[in-house]
Amino acid sequence: MALAWEPNGDKFAMIHAENPSSTKVNVSFYSMTKKTTTEAKGKKKAQTTLTKEVNLVETLEGKQCNSLFWSPAGRHIIMAGLGDSASGTIEFYDLETKALVVKEHYRANQVVWDPSGRTLATVVSQPIKGGHFKFSMDNGYILWTFQGKQLHQQSYETFYQLIWRPRETLLTKAERANVVKNLKKYEREFDKADKELAFKRQLDATKAKRSLRSTFRQRVARLKDFRRQQKAERMDLTDGYDSDDEANYVTKEVSIETILSTKEEVV
Repeated sequence: MALAWEPNGDKFAMIHAENPSSTKVNVSFYSMTKKTTTEAKGKKKAQTTLTKEVNLVETLEGKQCNSLFWSPAGRHIIMAGLGDSASGTIEFYDLETKALVVKEHYRANQVVWDPSGRTLATVVSQPIKGGHFKFSMDNGYILWTFQGKQLHQQSYETFYQLIWRPRETLLTKAERANVVKNLKKYEREFDKADKELAFKRQLDATKAKRSLRSTFRQRVARLKDFRRQQKAERMDLTDGYDSDDEANYVTKEVSIETILSTKEEVV
């Protein structure tokens, strides 16, 4: 039903089912390399032997997908149900940690990874040839992280294509090794930057709320002043009756007792 090779690795994935028209399918992952570990004896260390042999890694059963999209960096894969008759289910799967995140983009018909493998877009687009597209109200795209977190959503009345700007590998092998070596340091730096960004957003939101509150209070004060200016005209129209004077009102206090519950105890 569908087969996709891992761009940066030795695996491939395939969708299969006993019945081609089945709504539930299985997704199997295979590796082109088989690892065999020899147990250590005495002072000898355990040895791992790699053999070029196709072997089943795992099978995920009961999935609602018809397309597979590997991350350009490998390891992560998208299992998607695309098309008019599909459910629009988008499943983000990590083959190493076995983490699975399920999302949905109704009527999505494309999945496009960015070259780095960190971000992807699910797209609802219409044929570029033109003509009437009955699902134009769903046109647009959603941006996600490779972990399944939604970053942005945009809708368009007419939308034909989304492609990522191509670019070379961001880091060399030596630079990637340096990043892994200093990962703790970078984590602290990024955490600090995230906290500063979150604080700035909270501050901006607080400023906006204060501005709205100030505008509201100014408007109330302006309306109260306008009412005070009309007081003489209102009293002339009502033969001297002042509706703002509390002495013109009779206040009565009424107490109503309500029994909420009762409880009888026999001693």
